[in-house]
Amino acid sequence: MPATRVLLLATALLFSAVSDAKDVTDKAQISREQAAALAQQRYPGKIVKVQTEQQRYRIRVLQADGRVVTVLVDGQSGRVQRDGN
Repeated sequence: MPATRVLLLATALLFSAVSDAKDVTDKAQISREQAAALAQQRYPGKIVKVQTEQQRYRIRVLQADGRVVTVLVDGQSGRVQRDGN
């Protein structure tokens, strides 16, 4: 009987972990490429770097005047904002 409980508990934990991993990947609805395109539309220039952070993208854009602008794109909504740092 105790071996059956351990097996059931292990199976439940396994399915729980798989479900949690799926939830993390499902949260990001905007791809890296889409985020870069959104940033470039709002701040025209050459994309220099794209970093993935928890649920957002940090994108560096080299503008025509030589300035580098850091842009944050929300991974769920696609909201674009300039980084205040």
